[in-house]
Amino acid sequence: MRKFNVAVVGATGAVGEELFRVMEEYNFPINNLLPLASANSAGSKIEFNGKEYTVVELTDSVFEKYEIDIAFFSAGGNISEKFAKFAVEAGAVVIDNTSHFRMDENVPLVVPEVNPEEILKWKNTGIIANPNCSTIQLVGALYP
Repeated sequence: MRKFNVAVVGATGAVGEELFRVMEEYNFPINNLLPLASANSAGSKIEFNGKEYTVVELTDSVFEKYEIDIAFFSAGGNISEKFAKFAVEAGAVVIDNTSHFRMDENVPLVVPEVNPEEILKWKNTGIIANPNCSTIQLVGALYP
């Protein structure tokens, strides 16, 4: 199975921590993991799958330097607005968990249990958006 170089933007926040927990739970195929956060959090440590990782400062060149395949963004809309383009330009697929791209008609808004076919449209922009957490639960319940 292919393994991916994965970045988590907002690694030290609550959503970032939950992303790590879920990736561990599902044994997500990770080759290299890059926890990213602000300069204030850079240098701190996170644990994933029994291994310690140092948080790296989010910059416009970090995605290219680490050859990221998938970048999860969960640090707020302003951060996604500023940095997602650099991840895409470096060849990463961005999965954005902020509000920034949700209403962009060129970015697929995906709840995998409801409209998984929309994921294929990521190639238009390199970005996949998802609704906020309460909306995901609601459409999941309403879908059937």
